[in-house]
Amino acid sequence: MTRHAVPGRCQATFKAQLVTSLALLFFLVPTTLAACNPLGNMAPSPNATAQATAPPSSLQLPGQQRWKDGVSSLLFGTNDTQEWSDNNIETNPTFQAALKAAHFTLMRTFFFDHSLADNHATSDAELEQRLRTVEQSGMTCLGVLFNIFDVAFLKHVVSYAGSRCLLYEFGNEPDYNGISSASYLKQWNSVIPQLRQLNPRARFIGPVISQPSATEFLRSFLQGVRSSGVLPDAISFHWYPCWQDSESNCLKLADSAAEAVQGVRSLTRQILGRDLPVGITEWNFDPGNPPPAYGEKSDFMSAFTTRALQAMVRSGLTFACQFDAASYAGYGHLDLFDVDTNAPRPQYYAMKNFIAQYYPGSAQSQPTPTQARASPLISLGMPVFCSANDDGPGGPAAIVDGHYGNWAFWHGTQRSLPAWCAIHVGSGPSRLLLVWASDYVFDYLSDNGSAPRSYTLSVSANSTNGSDGSWKTLVTVSANRARNREHLLPFTGMSWVKMTVTGVQPGNSEHEFLIDEIDLFDASSQTSLNDTFFCMGTSISALAFNRFNENRPALPDLVHAAYPNDFPALVNGGIGGQTSAGMLQQVDTFLSLNPDMHYWLIEVGTNDAFGQVDPATYRQTLQRLVTRIQQAGHVPILALAPASNRPGDGDALNAEIQRLNSVVLDITQSAGLMRGPDLYTLFRTHPAYFSEDGVHPNAAGIVAINRAWFEALRPYGLWQ
Repeated sequence: MTRHAVPGRCQATFKAQLVTSLALLFFLVPTTLAACNPLGNMAPSPNATAQATAPPSSLQLPGQQRWKDGVSSLLFGTNDTQEWSDNNIETNPTFQAALKAAHFTLMRTFFFDHSLADNHATSDAELEQRLRTVEQSGMTCLGVLFNIFDVAFLKHVVSYAGSRCLLYEFGNEPDYNGISSASYLKQWNSVIPQLRQLNPRARFIGPVISQPSATEFLRSFLQGVRSSGVLPDAISFHWYPCWQDSESNCLKLADSAAEAVQGVRSLTRQILGRDLPVGITEWNFDPGNPPPAYGEKSDFMSAFTTRALQAMVRSGLTFACQFDAASYAGYGHLDLFDVDTNAPRPQYYAMKNFIAQYYPGSAQSQPTPTQARASPLISLGMPVFCSANDDGPGGPAAIVDGHYGNWAFWHGTQRSLPAWCAIHVGSGPSRLLLVWASDYVFDYLSDNGSAPRSYTLSVSANSTNGSDGSWKTLVTVSANRARNREHLLPFTGMSWVKMTVTGVQPGNSEHEFLIDEIDLFDASSQTSLNDTFFCMGTSISALAFNRFNENRPALPDLVHAAYPNDFPALVNGGIGGQTSAGMLQQVDTFLSLNPDMHYWLIEVGTNDAFGQVDPATYRQTLQRLVTRIQQAGHVPILALAPASNRPGDGDALNAEIQRLNSVVLDITQSAGLMRGPDLYTLFRTHPAYFSEDGVHPNAAGIVAINRAWFEALRPYGLWQ
């Protein structure tokens, strides 16, 4: 693992004349943990061949698929290591979206017990950020249990992550970091059985050696686990073939990955008498800090990356992780993204193009979303205790009764604050997605509605009635303007959730708040958040996704009726008078309020048509909106704006709407989006769906819009 701010470790190991300067740098910046492989004594012969077969399917790892030509999907990974820049893979959704769009599959993320930067103890919030980075990048988690001697922390990580991370490496480069093979083996034999007991589904990988030439360490490990019976689920090592070589020599060494894999696999088979999956969990051309300047040449980096991946494919390698995504490694020269400009670097494009050769999808085919498995709605009918529910009908149970609006709510006034309601969920989920709704103001954002202005969310493992026990505050919100909002909560070991309202909207004349419903979804699995929807639109959407009883069945109801295991989470983001320009102006606010909503259902165009917005301007605005949502790691889907039946407008307005809808169709096709519903034809052919103003839907039209979204999305396999 290369650090950004110091020379690579190979300079200290193999360049003795630099000891003095390295010692000086030691006091200026953190020491290095770089992974390197000088290969000066093991360069492959020009005629070396690699004719290994892939490991048998019985050894398939969590998240692994077979892509074209039988290539393992987990070959296309990267690393999230210690962050040395504030702009990094964990903080920049643009980087995450780019990895997801290119179909990178495996993210190796480091679970440090203490930060390498300032030695502070790692918090659960930092663990959560790493896990969410993996998920928002659309990748499988490979966790590095960095300090093998901090057993309590390792057990906490495995328990906390639960099903969100099922692959772990035990330590990192013990052969380089001064850990003897005997000491490493002792910890492995002691700790791995404990971790397997905590999570029987997890798979554990060792010995994570720093270079394939560390055969004695590997041999001792394999012999030791053969004796103890605590076998690894896979074998891993690191591969950096060049050490200050010339550009031409370094490029030749790209093929040596195949020989390195062959050597590790052969030794494993020789000692254990069986095959195990083999992975290269750090690889790049040179581990130097900084690496040679020719690494900045696009032609070299593209050629090296392609040849290295070709060698890995030939060798039947099971998993691999380039080093690294965006942590300012090698002063940024080993990153896939430039943390100063946010631009992808040449190696990103080389990997993206290589992945495209083997990815089962096709750019010419209809887009196929990641298989969505629902976050089961688990709050319905759960026990609820409230500190105050001044005069809201239904009592505390109203917030988990499955009814949105219709004047059954949790009600409180300024005088009753702070006011709380606690839901007894019970144990089991490792994460919860919480979505609350207050449907008594029209627009999504307002300063005078009945939504709480400020509130906290907390969890408890030992409360009995919501007021006793110990509570941990996870979320603190101030200056809220949204009437419907979501939060993702870590929940391992917990059994209660409490919402505490501390302030009401300043423009609310009654000085009160109303909460219709608090939905809690079990979001423990890695794909559970795929079945979530943010509905961004005009007043038409604000009405369509208002789930008062007369407006149902709504989209989640239709999904649940067809697929009983699914009940999607939904946030209604409709705003009266909204235009495409207004959406673009506000989209960052929407994204920050709803970071976990996967599909963004967009209805727009009616108000743009009223304003006779030029189609070219509309195209530019809508394209920027779609791109921004994609960069944030979400999936935008555009509906065709509905026809109008407004008295006096005649066909002129509908002709304007059709011109804008042509833009929607073009963007949908060019951007490879899923096709949303044709609301234009729906309303053109069903005038009975209009309210009296000829623009907005009536109750029947609202139900029809929800059904149109359901029927448009159903063929894409979102629900199974």
